Amino acid sequence: MGATLSVIYSAECLAAQAASKKAARPAAILPLLVILFVVSYVILTMLVFEQGQTIESQRTLIREMLKDSTQLAAIKGKLARDDDKKAHDKASAADAKGAGASTPPPGGKVPDKESKRPGKSARSMKQIPGKPAADLEDVRRSTQVI
Repeated sequence: MGATLSVIYSAECLAAQAASKKAARPAAILPLLVILFVVSYVILTMLVFEQGQTIESQRTLIREMLKDSTQLAAIKGKLARDDDKKAHDKASAADAKGAGASTPPPGGKVPDKESKRPGKSARSMKQIPGKPAADLEDVRRSTQVI
């Protein structure tokens, strides 16, 4: 009964113990990784949803701007036609007054810009106002047009 027990520590024994600890460690991290992935997918889903709402609101704003632009173009067109009509009426009134005093050119045809292009209305040229006398006297200021 007096047998001796000797314990030998070797590198093989330590490697086996380390391997058993590492094998237990990934199993403990797995639930944490699952939770992390679930949270990240929830955040990604929320991001996609918010982007969808933003795109839809931008689409609505663009449609409203298109409606406003169309209405503005229609108003500008109507004003331009009214201006052209007024200018045409003034021109025909002036022609009616001057028609009695003048004689038509030979051949019986009257040259008219509108007769050349019956489908298009004549554009009215807006007159640029002249410079006031006070500006003409001021020599210190010089304006340059590029």
